Amino acid sequence: MLAKNRYKLFVYGTLKRGFCNHHYLHNAKFLGKATTKSPFPLIAPKRWYPYLLDEEGKGYKVEGELYEVDEKTLADIDRLEEYPLYYTRRYIAVEDQKGQIHQALAYFLNEPMEWQREKILKKFEPKKK
Repeated sequence: MLAKNRYKLFVYGTLKRGFCNHHYLHNAKFLGKATTKSPFPLIAPKRWYPYLLDEEGKGYKVEGELYEVDEKTLADIDRLEEYPLYYTRRYIAVEDQKGQIHQALAYFLNEPMEWQREKILKKFEPKKK
């Protein structure tokens, strides 16, 4: 059970370790790598901007990282992701490397997108120049 005002957050893009926005998680507790229990389309039509699309059951089980964050960190990430205008978020089931299931918040693109012609990813890695 999480302490009051603490949230589990699943990240799949630039918030991951080694990426440009990871500093937003400097006060977060890294819980490990995790994978979505259900498939979702993950696309990166622009080099540095991956989008997770809320079309559960399509695409792949997405690989990412799981964190425990406080309310301030979540609010900072909401601003980064322009929630609720550009991204929305909801709880999804993710599985950690030990096989434990967690309910974690994940950010989804908040607008319909024709993604069927895009390359569907299992995990986000920036495109090579």
